[in-house]
Amino acid sequence: MRRRSDHAGPLVLLLLRSVVLYILVFNVFLQLKDQLDLAFQSAMFLTAALAALWMERARMRFLPALLLAALVPLVLRILFFAVFRVQRAVVSAPATDFLFFLFDKDFFPSLLGYAVAWLFTFLSRRYRSFIVVEVALNSLLLLSVFWTQAGYKLTMYPHPSIFAWVLALFVVAELFVLLLAGQRASGPEPAERIRTRTVLGFSWVIIPLLLVFFLFLLGKYGEGAVMAGGGLMKPTLFRFDFAPYVRLESEIRTSDETVLLFRTEGHADRFLLRRFVLSGYEANQGFFMQRGKGFDEYPSVVPDAPETFPDPGYTDRQPVSQEYYFLTIDPTSLISLNYPVRVAPLRNWKSSSFLRVYKVDSRVMRSARGPKQTVDRPPISADDLALYTRTGGDERIHDLAVTVTANAKGYYAKARAIEQYLRDNYLYSLKPGIAEDGNQLDHFLFVSKKGYCSYFAFAMALMCRSLGIPARVAVGFYVDPESEVLNFYQVRAFQAHAWVEVYFGKQGWVEFDPTSETPAPGEDFQPFPGPDRERMARLISEIVNNQTGQEERQQETPNFVGSVSRIGREIARIALLVARLWYVVIPGLYVLYLLSIKLFPSLGGLLSRNSRRWMKASYRLCLVRLTGIGAARRSSESPLEHADRIFRERNVTVTPLVQSYLRAAFADRFDPADSAEGRAAYAAFLYSFRNGIAWPRRALGALSPRMVRRS
Repeated sequence: MRRRSDHAGPLVLLLLRSVVLYILVFNVFLQLKDQLDLAFQSAMFLTAALAALWMERARMRFLPALLLAALVPLVLRILFFAVFRVQRAVVSAPATDFLFFLFDKDFFPSLLGYAVAWLFTFLSRRYRSFIVVEVALNSLLLLSVFWTQAGYKLTMYPHPSIFAWVLALFVVAELFVLLLAGQRASGPEPAERIRTRTVLGFSWVIIPLLLVFFLFLLGKYGEGAVMAGGGLMKPTLFRFDFAPYVRLESEIRTSDETVLLFRTEGHADRFLLRRFVLSGYEANQGFFMQRGKGFDEYPSVVPDAPETFPDPGYTDRQPVSQEYYFLTIDPTSLISLNYPVRVAPLRNWKSSSFLRVYKVDSRVMRSARGPKQTVDRPPISADDLALYTRTGGDERIHDLAVTVTANAKGYYAKARAIEQYLRDNYLYSLKPGIAEDGNQLDHFLFVSKKGYCSYFAFAMALMCRSLGIPARVAVGFYVDPESEVLNFYQVRAFQAHAWVEVYFGKQGWVEFDPTSETPAPGEDFQPFPGPDRERMARLISEIVNNQTGQEERQQETPNFVGSVSRIGREIARIALLVARLWYVVIPGLYVLYLLSIKLFPSLGGLLSRNSRRWMKASYRLCLVRLTGIGAARRSSESPLEHADRIFRERNVTVTPLVQSYLRAAFADRFDPADSAEGRAAYAAFLYSFRNGIAWPRRALGALSPRMVRRS
C-alpha cells in the first residue's frame, strides 16, 4: 500500500502548476479588464484544469482527449444558451436579451486560456518530462503578456510593487515546480532516470545562472537610475523616485525621460518642486531624511482621498494651486511647491497616458522682500538649532564661510552672500572628479571648483550651518518658467535638482538655489535645455480632452491597500539591496534550501523525546549523507540489502543502524535498551562514515541537492 505522504508531492506540484497558469490567465485578463469578466475567465480556467485531470486519470489517449476537450466549451455554450432561452420565454426584457451577448463577450476570449490550461495540465500529468518544457513556455507567455509594458509604462497594476509581488510569486512557484518534478521523477525505469537528470540539471545549473543574471541586471539598473537622475533619484522597480539621502558622485549622466507634467498659473522666477527635505547630516554619510526630529516636514505620500495639512501660518506667502500628471515617477510620490496645505487626488480617465493625477494647494513665497528684512537669527529651540546646524566639524568650510560673509550685514545677507559666491565662482559639471583623500565636498570647494547641484547644495547648507544659520537640503525638480506651454511645464529626469532651505522664523523655510548655470570648460551640454514641445502638445491635448469629467477622488479602497503598497515599496528596496549583495544572497538561499530538504524533515524527530521518532529521524539523516556521496538506496533494495552493499563498496558500517531503525519502525516494543543500542549504532555509523569517506567527498555530498528517495 502506498503511504499517504506519497500523494502529497504530486498534489503540491499540481497546485503550484495551477497557480502559475492562473497567474498567466489573470495577467491576460488585466490587459483587457475593461472588456472581460474575471469570474468568467476563472471558471473557464477551472473547467479546463478539471477536464484535463479527469481525462488523464481515465488514461484516455491524447487525440481522443483533445477532441473531447474541444467539445466541452461548445457543450457548455449550448447548455447556457438553452437556459437563456428559457429565461427569455419566462421574462421578456432587455436584460434577458443581452445575456447571449454578454456570455459570448467573455466566452470567445476565454478559449485561448482554456486551451493552454487544458493542454499544459494534461501533458504535464501524462509526460513528466513535459514539465521542463512547460516552465520555459510559461516564461515566454509571461514575457509576451508584459511586452506592451515596456519603457517604464506599467499600466496593468496600480503600483509596481504589486507587480513585484506577482512576479516573485511566479518565479518562486516555478522554482518549486521544477524541484518537485525532479523529486517526483525518481522511478526505477532508465528513461525516468534520464528525465530526472534533465530536470535536476535544469533546476541546479540554469536557474542559479538566471537568478545571478537577473540580480546583476537589477543592480545595474539601480546604479544607472541614480546616475541618470543626477545622483538624486533611485529606482523603485519600473518607476523612479528620489532617494531619502544624497551622496556626492564622481560622475553622473543625464536622461531626457519625461517624468511628469506640471501645471500652475502665475509668474515666478523659478519653480522648485519639492519631494523630500533632508535635515540630517553625517560627514561620512551626507544629507539624509531624519523624520521625527525636525519640523515642517510634510507627508511624502499622495493620499487616496483629499487631505488637508496644518498651515503653519507663515507670512509673506501666497496661495498657489498646482496639478501634477505623473508619467514614469512612482505614483505615490507627493511633489509640490513649498508649503502644501491641501492635496487631492483626481480621477484618472480610461486609457490615460498618466499613472496618477492630483492637485495641490500651497502657500508659496513669491518675493524675498520679507526675508531681506531679517537681520538677527529667528528664535528656534535648542534641539532644532542643534539638528539644523550640524556640520561634521570641517574647519575649512567654516573659514570659507566666514571669509565669504565678511562684508554681509545681517542674517539674510549672509545666506545670500554664500549663494551668490557659489553661483559666481564655481562651474556646473557632470564630471566633478574623484577626490584623492575621499572627501568629495572639499575637492569641489578647494580643488576642482566644479560639480552638479548636490555639490552646490551641500556646500551652501554646511557653510550656513557653520555660521549658526539653520539650513537643510531639499530635493525635487527645477522647472524653468520659460518652458511654459499653456500653463503646463514638462519635467524630465535631468531636471532632478537639489537646493537649500534656510529657516526665517515667521516666513518659514526660504529657498536658495546656489547651483551655477555656467558649464565647465570642455563639457558640451546645456544645463537646462528646453521642453520637447511635440510630446507636450500630445499630452496637453489628451488632458484638455479629458479634464471636463475630472473630479476629486474620494476614499474607495480599504485601508489595508495602503499598507500593501508600503510593503511593496519595501520589497522593491530590499530587492535592490539583494541585487548588490547577490554573491552573499545566492549561496545563502542555496544553504537554506539544503537545510529544508536534508535537515528540516528530520528535525522534529531529533528533538523529540519519543525514542522511536528519534531513531527514524537518525536513519533518515544516515540516508541523506549516503545519498549525497552517490550511495543512495536503490528502489529494488531493502534497507538491509542497501546496508550490506554500502559496507562492501564503501567500508561504511550501516547494518546495526538499519536493524535498530527496523525495530523502531515495526517492532511492538522499543524499550530504553533498544534506544541506547540505536544511539550507539548511529555513533558507529558516523565514525565509520568520517573515516571511510574522504572529507572533500563528504563536503561535496553535503552541498549536493540530491534528495532521499521516498520509501
